[in-house]
Amino acid sequence: MIQTRLQMMILGMLLMFGITLAQAQEQYQLKEDQWVGSQTATPGSPEAKLQSIRKMVAQDQGKQAAKAAKQWIKDHPNHPMLAEAYLVSGDAKVLQKQYFKSLFDYEYMIRTFPNSEHYHLALEREFEVASIFASGTKRIWMGMRSLSAYGEAEELFIRIQERAPGSLIGEKASLELGDFYFKRGEMRSAAEAYQLFLENYPRSRFRERVMLRRVEADLASFNSPVFDPTGLLDASIHIRQFEQEFPASAQRLGTQALLVRVADSLAAKDLHTAKWYEKRKKDNVSAVYMYKRIVKDHPQTAAAREAEQALARLEPTLAGGAAK
Repeated sequence: MIQTRLQMMILGMLLMFGITLAQAQEQYQLKEDQWVGSQTATPGSPEAKLQSIRKMVAQDQGKQAAKAAKQWIKDHPNHPMLAEAYLVSGDAKVLQKQYFKSLFDYEYMIRTFPNSEHYHLALEREFEVASIFASGTKRIWMGMRSLSAYGEAEELFIRIQERAPGSLIGEKASLELGDFYFKRGEMRSAAEAYQLFLENYPRSRFRERVMLRRVEADLASFNSPVFDPTGLLDASIHIRQFEQEFPASAQRLGTQALLVRVADSLAAKDLHTAKWYEKRKKDNVSAVYMYKRIVKDHPQTAAAREAEQALARLEPTLAGGAAK
């Protein structure tokens, strides 16, 4: 589960050094996203106290670590290691599955210490929390997980991109935002998010996948001939782009069949409009124009055959009216 992944990221490999409380001044530092031991700190110093809190986190003692971190921050508001203290405080809350509360610590660290060596790590933490919320985990309210956190997930994915443009974490957040919309059925938003991803990360290893997902989102955004055909028009353009960049994949996936589907849908859209002119507006001139356009633009479709039948019925009437 995503929750477990984030907790394991924070815990790393549980530190089993056999250190007694009296020896708790051994320093732990973040290396490859894990708290690992290094040099010692002066017993009783702020550094040693913060180190003991890191050890609590490493040993999955979230409640004790959160309480101790809060006190440390209160006692040392101007300490050079304050940014790290907020990161540890957030990690301690995550161990207790207090994901929303952890964001207050991560956000404060990110906003207050943008030059910290742990800045990108805090963004990683926020990304993982956003992924947890996007998966459906709710926020705690009145002691129960009862509040949807989809809005927070969306905001975090957007914010991470803005804070780390061009970075790996920014790329991950951009991709996840598109997938977040796609899974929720918000297809126009998904298509826009995928388009932004392709613009910001043109050489991404995910480019082929995202281009195909963009086409799928375009197609899915058109549900009926009554609705806006923008998605279909975009899909037609994007399918041809995909064929140009990834011809082998396009052939394997049968993109030509998709183009036929797009043409059928666009023709059906125009046919619906033509019938509306003819039957609802009693405007045969506009109806004939639309029927002719269908035959010209989409000659191989079922709509074109129906349009031809309509033209055979209407054009003599219009010609007779003109003769009079």
